[in-house]
Amino acid sequence: MSIAGVEDYLIERIKAHFGARLRTVESLPADWDDDTFSRLLRATPGVFVVFGGGTALHQSLDLRSSWVVFAVTTHAGAERARRHGDSREIGAYEIIEAVVPLLHDHAVPGAGRLNFEEVENLFTGAIEKKGAAIYGARFTLDMTLDARAPAPQLDDFRHFHADHDLAPADGRFEATDDVILPQ
Repeated sequence: MSIAGVEDYLIERIKAHFGARLRTVESLPADWDDDTFSRLLRATPGVFVVFGGGTALHQSLDLRSSWVVFAVTTHAGAERARRHGDSREIGAYEIIEAVVPLLHDHAVPGAGRLNFEEVENLFTGAIEKKGAAIYGARFTLDMTLDARAPAPQLDDFRHFHADHDLAPADGRFEATDDVILPQ
């Protein structure tokens, strides 16, 4: 199974387990910025699957891949509710305590078995000020990258479009480029 296939599989397994108890189950890039963090806060309670890379095993196409499942919660109440949950919303501890047994030693079809490694509390003052709790459960998965997998077929590059918002950035486009290439 491909990296993208494993990611999709984990998302669907987590969605099926939690049902409507979570607002969001999706993937994220490994490198987060302020926009990513803002997106997380709007999608709570949520679980976010991240492929963290991996290391080659035995100088082969075998990969010990790293996967992190982030539990993100926000509550209008005290920080304890973000961790423990309450009668209205699931807490970060509840999510982690369900995800770890759900995924540990689970056989991902066409890939291998997930191995639970650790849970990390990603608490910072900035996260606390935003009213969030974030915990990450890290797993490893030994898998083989398929060298015979066909490269994705891309359509011909025919049309380029760009809108330019020049200084000062005010949301109005000062210039537009539209280029259609001959075929």
